Amino acid sequence: MNHSQPVRESRELHLYYRDGHSRVEVTDFDKRTVLYIAYRTSSKPHLTLCRVPIKDEPERLVGQVSYHHFKSKIDLNCVKIPINMEKAGLISSNFEVRGPGIQWTWERDGAMTSNLKLADANAVILANFDNASWSASKRGKITIHNWPPPEEVLDVILLTGLAKIEYQRRDQKTASSAVAATPR
Repeated sequence: MNHSQPVRESRELHLYYRDGHSRVEVTDFDKRTVLYIAYRTSSKPHLTLCRVPIKDEPERLVGQVSYHHFKSKIDLNCVKIPINMEKAGLISSNFEVRGPGIQWTWERDGAMTSNLKLADANAVILANFDNASWSASKRGKITIHNWPPPEEVLDVILLTGLAKIEYQRRDQKTASSAVAATPR
């Protein structure tokens, strides 16, 4: 074993619905320490991500997400880093994330699953999202690789990951509504 290389750890962060699904709490590996809160609304911005207050500090805005009907672009407003996020192609489910020093892609982690992975331009996996479809209160978990990343990188991973997860949820809801409305 080569001891000159630093050990790269992974960290699981858990996503829980709160307040009738209007909030998503991102907790640390202990499942109790809340790190971020995502507020979900039906109007723009559809999702607002904040870091929870530390000591006497106020809640800090990380960024906001807005969706468009019939468009594949997701509007992101990230406080620290200007980033763009849009579909990789017309029929692709992958979303490309671009910004200064950032060339990432959120993609499905398997054909028949809503699990996701975030890869950089060299195909290095930065994060994985495992969907907890069996739970009413838990949305899933995001595993961040190479822990701890710089704060602004973690912010972008979580903002874009939650944006992609919410996009999938909205897309599935629209598809379910269309099937339910089909005459029989």
